[in-house]
This record gives sequence, C-alpha cells and structure tokens, in this order.
Amino acid sequence: MIHRISFRAFVAATEDEERVRNALCIFVPSDYIEASSVDGYYGNPIKILDATLRRKEGLAFFQILREQLPEADLARLQREAPSRTDEDCHFHLRLDKQAAYKGKVRLTDSGDAIDVSVHVATYPARYEEAVRVVGELL
Repeated sequence: MIHRISFRAFVAATEDEERVRNALCIFVPSDYIEASSVDGYYGNPIKILDATLRRKEGLAFFQILREQLPEADLARLQREAPSRTDEDCHFHLRLDKQAAYKGKVRLTDSGDAIDVSVHVATYPARYEEAVRVVGELL
C-alpha cells in the first residue's frame, strides 16, 4: 500500500534547527532525521532535514492526518488527491512547519513547510490505482 514516505524541511540561517527537528518529530522518530548542509543562492547556510518512513510505519502518518488535520484540510486533501498524485504514484503535500512546532497538523501552500512525498505501492504501478489507495488512506 505504501512503499515509503519522505519528509523534507529546510532550516534557514535565521531559524533554530532544534525547533524544526521538533516539528518533524510529530511525524517521525527523532533518530530517523538526517541533516545535510548546503549554501543558498547568496551563500547563506541552509540545513536540510530529511526523514523516511517505510511501509507499515507510513500508515501511522496517515492516522495522524486523519485524527489531527482539521476537517476542511482533510476534505481538501481528499478532493485534490488526483492533482496531488503524479504519474510515478507519488502523492505530494505540504504541512505547515510553524504549526507543527506548536503540535498542530495543518496543510499549507507556503514555501516554509514540511514537504511530504508518499510513494504509493501499486502493482503494476498505475496512477489511477495510486489515487484510489490515497483516497482509502485518507
């Protein structure tokens, strides 16, 4: 059903890395988070925090979404599932990083987000089947 779920959050030079880590920990265990450093366009330091959940661990993430997302956000995800799913069977969403730090789960369209990509396992890999699976998980 779920092959893997990838999480990515950027930590700007003006942000506290520990706060961003805490925001990610709502969704993944802290020991799953890996950090890498890159330079921004203007040479500013940026940290990238990545984490991955595999197979059954990913079901817990969807349970968090079902239980903690406001009804309007959950309905939006269900409605937008076809446009959020690509031909490679990846379902994409962005979660509000600031809300997550405060312990809340909210969707966002902002760039200041936790990017989530869910690789839906379908055999054979088909867009339509991936959309159906995501609908069932939500």
